[in-house]
Parts: sequence; C-alpha cells; structure tokens
Amino acid sequence: MTVELIEMTEPTVVEVWAPSCHECRAMQPDIEATAADFSGKVDFVAVNAADDPTWAQRAGVMATPTLIGVANGEEAFRVIGRRSKDELGLLFAAIESGERVAAVGRQDRILRTGTGTVLLVVGLALGPAWPLVAAGVAITGWGVGFPKWSARD
Repeated sequence: MTVELIEMTEPTVVEVWAPSCHECRAMQPDIEATAADFSGKVDFVAVNAADDPTWAQRAGVMATPTLIGVANGEEAFRVIGRRSKDELGLLFAAIESGERVAAVGRQDRILRTGTGTVLLVVGLALGPAWPLVAAGVAITGWGVGFPKWSARD
C-alpha cells in the first residue's frame, strides 16, 4: 500500500484490519454500511495489516482494528478496537465536519472509571495515602467525563 496519511487532503477514515482479527470481521458490516452512508463526503480506505505490515508499523498501528481519521494530512482521531454502528457514524460525521475528537468507547470509560475507583479505595484504606486518592479521583473523572462525544453503547 502506497497511501500515506499526510497525502490525504480529503476527509478520510482509514481502517487497519487483519484477517485473523475477530473484532475486525465482526465490525466489517457496520463499517462498510457507514462508509456507504458517507460516500462522496468521506473517503474510506481499508488497509490489511497482514498484507502490508511495514505500512502499519510506519503509521504507528499497534493493534487491529484501528481507525484513523485524517483531514488535510493531519490525524484528527485514532481509535483502537471494535466500535458500534452509532460510534462509527459519529466518527465519520466528525471527520466530515473537520472536528478533532477524543474518541473514547464504552470499554475505555469502564476501564478508566474502574481503575480510578480502585485507586481511590486503596488510597483511603491505606491511611489515607493522598497521592493514591488524588490519582484515583483524577482517573475516575477522566473515565467519566473525558469523551467530547458520546454514543449509545
């Protein structure tokens, strides 16, 4: 694959996938339908990481599926993992309008909120250990309030 992210001037969503990736295969009907809905407004490029591992490595892709939103040669978002049809629609709409988004999914919010809560409880149980309490509050807040957009998960 010779496509480079910095060469993409039109709003584009790049999906990096692999044939062995269960989540990629499960998301495929939704992403194809969403790409069709935005046809003519947002370009869609699917990159098979197994066929072109050098490109995936240069693009900084660490896992599949990875979605990268690019506009005017600049990355506007990068999300890793399967997304719902609603989330995909929000990502395509955001790149169409030129928005930069902090795309955080439901699993990410649950993980951040859970980690922060554990740190908070452990910090309080240990004395209190104020650095742990502060970290717990910060991470819990980040998990609950971080997304700039939300989708029904």
